[in-house]
Amino acid sequence: MIALAVAAVVLTAAVLLLRDPAPSSPAARLAQEERQEFATNDPVQRGCALGKKLLRRVYLGTYPGRSEDILYVPQYPNYQGTFNVPNHSGPWDYLQIVPLVLYGPGVIEAQGEPLDLPASVADVYATAGSLTRVQLPARRSDVLRDALVDGERPPKMIVTIVWDGVGRNVLERWPDRWPTLARMERDGTSYLRATVGSSPSITPATHSTLGTGAFPVEHGVTGITLRGRNGELREAFAKRRPFDLRLTTFADEIDRALANEPLVGMIAWRSWHMGMLGLGAALEGGDHDLLGIVSHNEFITGKDEFYRTPDFLKPYRGLDERMDELDRADGEADGLWMGHDIREMHDNPAWVSYLTDVILATWEAEGFGADDVPDLFFTNYKMSDIVGHQYTMDSEEMGVVLEAQDRALRRLVRWLDRNVGDYVVIVTSDHGHTPDPRRSGAWPIAKGKLADHINRELAGGDEVVAGITAVGIYVDEDVMDAHDLDHDDIARFVNDYTLAQNWGEEELPPGYEGRAEERLFSAAFPTASMDEVIECAFGDAAGDLALPRPPSP
Repeated sequence: MIALAVAAVVLTAAVLLLRDPAPSSPAARLAQEERQEFATNDPVQRGCALGKKLLRRVYLGTYPGRSEDILYVPQYPNYQGTFNVPNHSGPWDYLQIVPLVLYGPGVIEAQGEPLDLPASVADVYATAGSLTRVQLPARRSDVLRDALVDGERPPKMIVTIVWDGVGRNVLERWPDRWPTLARMERDGTSYLRATVGSSPSITPATHSTLGTGAFPVEHGVTGITLRGRNGELREAFAKRRPFDLRLTTFADEIDRALANEPLVGMIAWRSWHMGMLGLGAALEGGDHDLLGIVSHNEFITGKDEFYRTPDFLKPYRGLDERMDELDRADGEADGLWMGHDIREMHDNPAWVSYLTDVILATWEAEGFGADDVPDLFFTNYKMSDIVGHQYTMDSEEMGVVLEAQDRALRRLVRWLDRNVGDYVVIVTSDHGHTPDPRRSGAWPIAKGKLADHINRELAGGDEVVAGITAVGIYVDEDVMDAHDLDHDDIARFVNDYTLAQNWGEEELPPGYEGRAEERLFSAAFPTASMDEVIECAFGDAAGDLALPRPPSP
């Protein structure tokens, strides 16, 4: 009954959201415009037709044995999710282009304005090696030389800050809400065409790319869900164990090269962020780097087997005060922020302030930046990502949280100015976010319905779909065999899947009339067919593309 009630609420919300659209609404315009047509449902041909840029990103994000068995790319601008709760995984530019800002007086060049140059989140790896004068293992990472001032010694501290979900499209949507970051762009070096570089554009994969200077096809962390060694589906970095990383991070390498003298630490929200920190004591010659994962109850925890968590963080008081401060900011102590329960999730400025309090207390207590040995610190501001999922990037909530994260950035930089002086701050993101469908005309693909349809139509109701994500499908091979199915059968079904099938009601939501037979996916193909798809798309040039070959899982 609960599930039915929730489904009814979602359905009602979807209809209310889209009621009485103007004829010029995005959904209506997409119905009137020529949509992409497909002459075939052949998996290889559809994958080939994605184009080189998108296909390269999908390739770099795939690790056979861990990634989904069937990969798919929704037809732009469709996304997986609901009308009210969008997802953000894909190869398109709006999710791939992210800020990459380097700032540090006397260490980073003051360019005056952002550089219209390409770069990648992976380039943080090689740049950190250059800044610390440590020769790192060669990866698919380039030193951002335009940013660096020739100096006599390394900076005392390198701080890497990820504004989760704040792609360049989010900054452009709210251009006046981040004055501190804008100043750092002018007084430092910023790359306007920096990208994530691989798809799925998702938190664990991109943080691991930042840390390792490689892409998922090499470092092995493909998404939130991946297939484990024994075939089970599980979460990345489950139980805060770092072994999903197949490569070391720049923190691992710099720390070890400098005899573990640097202070290395991370304060973040989920184990998903561990890919930018590294292996800690799990690495031969490594040590117990600082790890703090923030919870709802002021207890900040880690994983003592491989990392260390200072006692003063267990607990670190102050969350209640920050919650009360935000609660009273609108003149009424009602436990709400912009109509939302302040304590329900990490989606508001109180959490931004509390995280910043924890970071500054950690720097003070641990002595970060206190000597000439370069220290490394990492953090993730998850609030902006949660807001994008819950209210969309177009919501006023996003603008307010961006302002809060920008104020927090100012606090961190002021502390570094007063206490360190010789430092570098790197601000970037792990992906962009998805616009409200009322603005884009996108269809939100309900993955549960897609899975149900595959199970019913291809396997007689048996659960052939073992798991489904924003970018693909995991299958149960035993059920596949029982029904004499292969991966191409499922890919073909997805390639033919329509908007009407996914909605499941006789009448489409207002504004989506005329789109019933629209194919929801540009391409679906088996992961095992990736080489064939690449050869089709790139032809004779495939061998010259500098595409890494996946290692054995």
